[in-house]
Amino acid sequence: MDGFSKYHFKDLNGTESIVKVLHRNWFYLLQQFFLVFLIGGIFMAGLSWAPVFFPEMFKGQYKPVVAFMENFFVLALWIYSFLIWVDYYFDIWIITTERIINIEQKGMFTRSVSELRFAKIQDITTEVVGFLPTVINYGDVRVQTAGEESEFVFRTVSDPYHVKNIIMELQKKAETKKTENFGEMLKEKLEE
Repeated sequence: MDGFSKYHFKDLNGTESIVKVLHRNWFYLLQQFFLVFLIGGIFMAGLSWAPVFFPEMFKGQYKPVVAFMENFFVLALWIYSFLIWVDYYFDIWIITTERIINIEQKGMFTRSVSELRFAKIQDITTEVVGFLPTVINYGDVRVQTAGEESEFVFRTVSDPYHVKNIIMELQKKAETKKTENFGEMLKEKLEE
């Protein structure tokens, strides 16, 4: 728990502490940027071969139009890359001693924050599909709830089986604490 002292989450109550902070696996980011690199590579190859097949377009009156199109394409590719990074960096799952907090970035200006108390958890499922996810050890953890948000999904997180075990242990501790508190409350009522 000392490793998470660098994270400051203002909504923690006095007894609550951060157990684990999760981001998507690095391979998810690599997959997303592979498409960007592929499109960028095709674009660069096209720029090097286009003057051979269309020499008139790179001379005279068409030169500013071609330069504008090149710059527009590079800018669009950069903005798309930035949006991929924002989605990766700001999707965070925080597991505390009392609840799970899901912070999900949707686009540039929309963020969804939801929380789940351990008492509302009904089922936890891990899903690792494919050869690379198995080798790299990343996948989804699905937490089914009895609350308003029917399912919390930790998408493409590292070591999903360990994350599932952490949540299950914290859920058991929460149930034990709830039972102990209920027993103490009954004991106090009986003594009165």
